Amino acid sequence: MQVFRKLDDRERAAIKEKHAFTADLWRCTAEGCRWYQPWHRQSDGGLLPEELKIEAAAAEPG
Repeated sequence: MQVFRKLDDRERAAIKEKHAFTADLWRCTAEGCRWYQPWHRQSDGGLLPEELKIEAAAAEPG
């Protein structure tokens, strides 16, 4: 199951030309993911710019 969260301000700004209403958009939180979509409508989603890709979590010192 994929975990999603609401877009942050930087992400909303990056796609505002594609989506006039960005308040109801969510993005996946998996490593490498750029996918965003309205809560229950995957077909209206898209990809965030490459620079907004989810990076791998830094390893914690052991």
